[in-house]
Amino acid sequence: MIANFFSKTKPINFLLLSILVALIFIVAVINLNSEPLSFYLFAKNGLFLFFSILTLFIFNFIIRKNGLTEDNSLAILFYILMISYFPDIFMNDGLFLSNFILLFGFRRIYSLRSSIETKEKIFDSSFWIGIASLFYAWSVLFILIVYAGIVIFRKTDWRNFIIPLIGFITPVFLSYTYLLAFDDLERFYKLWDFEFNLDVSIYVEEKMMVPLALIGFLTLAAIYPTTKRSLLAKIDFKSTWSLLLTHILVALLVVIISPLKDGSEFLFLFFPLSILFTNYLQLIERYWIKESIIYIFIMTVFSNFF
Repeated sequence: MIANFFSKTKPINFLLLSILVALIFIVAVINLNSEPLSFYLFAKNGLFLFFSILTLFIFNFIIRKNGLTEDNSLAILFYILMISYFPDIFMNDGLFLSNFILLFGFRRIYSLRSSIETKEKIFDSSFWIGIASLFYAWSVLFILIVYAGIVIFRKTDWRNFIIPLIGFITPVFLSYTYLLAFDDLERFYKLWDFEFNLDVSIYVEEKMMVPLALIGFLTLAAIYPTTKRSLLAKIDFKSTWSLLLTHILVALLVVIISPLKDGSEFLFLFFPLSILFTNYLQLIERYWIKESIIYIFIMTVFSNFF
């Protein structure tokens, strides 16, 4: 029933999904917020709620524009369900904003499959990654996806390997100039404090272990059949799929070295994994299996909340 309902992209789907992400955000803020009520807190949460809903539309635009899935809303549904497992995402301002900004970069990276405005796309994607890094330093690693896109989509003009550096440095240099003008360079240096934490013991706690086990199991189950299908597809989809797998690996690296281990770091994985899971469901012919996967995800959400 649910798989069938979200098997097409319809306005009612976006309305319901927007309401769902709004409810998850409100519950997370009520349960986790420890700051005293104020106009600033209300305005900040209102802005973050707007960004959360806007993310769905940007996500859908990237998918539709680049043919990453068939015409359905399943990827967005998976994205929302995975976010609901880790409500701390909404409390980590820097990481949340960094992920939102990165979407604009990913939009340009995946569009490298076409030969239109190649250099502009490379610069823009690196520029957005540079901005995202000002909010969360380890976002710098996503520059690897830009270079992967250059190689995978065969845009290997030597100038294309220099452009990402220029694009990335531009917002960083502007922020340095701005803080220098206000004699606040200490803040700039703090932005590049690359702390890391390899202790993953928190992931064995029940509240995190169950959703992570589910996500990990479905990832392992989906990788082989979807990749096998991509090898039989047209060359542009095959290249796009290679980029998606690279995206998953880079995001996983960011998760592993993240200094804060509270579940919010998994947000970087949800974009590519949602696309992976959706393509896997599209391969499954038995309707009851599709439904079962989605219902298991939903039940896990309720078990985490209650």
